[in-house]
Amino acid sequence: MPTAVITGANRGLGLEFARQLLSREWRVHALNRGVAPALADLPGADRLVVHRGDLADPAELRRLSGELSATRIDLLLNNAGIMKTDTPRHPDHQTQGLHDFSRDEWRAVFEINLFSPAQLIALLRPRLAAGARVVTLSSAMAGIADNEYGGWYAYRASKAAVNSLMKSVALELGDAVIAVALHPGWVRTDMGGPDADLDAATAVAGMLQVIDDLTPADSGAFIGYDGSRAAY
Repeated sequence: MPTAVITGANRGLGLEFARQLLSREWRVHALNRGVAPALADLPGADRLVVHRGDLADPAELRRLSGELSATRIDLLLNNAGIMKTDTPRHPDHQTQGLHDFSRDEWRAVFEINLFSPAQLIALLRPRLAAGARVVTLSSAMAGIADNEYGGWYAYRASKAAVNSLMKSVALELGDAVIAVALHPGWVRTDMGGPDADLDAATAVAGMLQVIDDLTPADSGAFIGYDGSRAAY
């Protein structure tokens, strides 16, 4: 039975990833900061293990990796991410513009979007099965060439750094794994908002198909949920 480790599986895309993988008869380990009552209601929850810990705390990540010490991982899915903190300091702070630069805001976004997946990949490297998929969710907003309206400095920068991270992981680990950055499209979640193009089920189904179809030649790529190659 294949095994997936998913961060941030308590809601949104992470919850849908758990739902669809359980429906495929996978075993799922969900790493979440808080309680996850929605996970317990999923069909196949007897193959689900929930691990609670602060993904922004290096010591907590080390503890969580210890809980997985006997686990053979076929898919490591770094899904957890944030666009902004919950305590805006300015009416227009949600755009993360230069008018209200905050190191604390940037640090909080980078902690979850970049530092946590980087540390988790390093910690779980010995647990990865041969040919395992190592996937970190990025964003179309990470693309430099496609940036037409600016804003969201911290979020954009953190996701561009994710793309660089996954390219380097692919180069370092070589044929041992297939490592990619995936962008899910614009999805109707708490982060994407109600006007987004896609529902979570469609986006996740697309990304899982991409993951299924990955070959070693794809390692290091930045790929869309529909299989398209995204621009860096």
